[in-house]
Amino acid sequence: MMRVSGFVLIGCLMLAVSAARAQNVYDVIVAGRTIGSLKVFDEKGVDNTETHRIESDFKVMFYKGSYSTQTNYVQGKLVSATCAHHVNGDLKEKTLTKTSSKSLYEVLFSGEDVSDKPNVVVNKPIISTITGLYYKEPVNITEVYSERYGKMCNIRKLSEGRYGVTLPDGKEGVYSYKNGLCREVKTDLAGFKLRIVLNEGKTALR
Repeated sequence: MMRVSGFVLIGCLMLAVSAARAQNVYDVIVAGRTIGSLKVFDEKGVDNTETHRIESDFKVMFYKGSYSTQTNYVQGKLVSATCAHHVNGDLKEKTLTKTSSKSLYEVLFSGEDVSDKPNVVVNKPIISTITGLYYKEPVNITEVYSERYGKMCNIRKLSEGRYGVTLPDGKEGVYSYKNGLCREVKTDLAGFKLRIVLNEGKTALR
């Protein structure tokens, strides 16, 4: 009996881990052509910790890029975030946000495109980020943190299930939801206008 119970317990634990790491897969589309994919991972840990992670790969002509972000939370508050963008194997830009003793957060920039960009500080608690928009509809939220730019961004409701995020470079990303799930994102990356569309046929467990 104990042995059977043990197997049941292990099975439940494995199921819980699998559920916590469920991934959604999106197609990255430029001018009607699918050029890559974006995967969204969600990992829940002990003591009310959670990790949000996005990995994207795409290729346009001679341009091959990858983009990734990871945000770590404790009790619903951001404690660290990493955002990196590679082009043809080279690191173009990387942003590291971490908690600091002198301010709530310190933001560090590195990579070819931002090698001389000064570090900045953020002096307000961060509970919502742009990466988090893939996980939850931003109901009653007026600003989100950009892991790439290291700044807070205004967010506004455009219509039912549609939200616009104004980025520090003046461009706007539009996020569309259905039943609370992010279905489509319209944004810019490296000069390309992208549509990131949920591919339900590729939704899987990792």
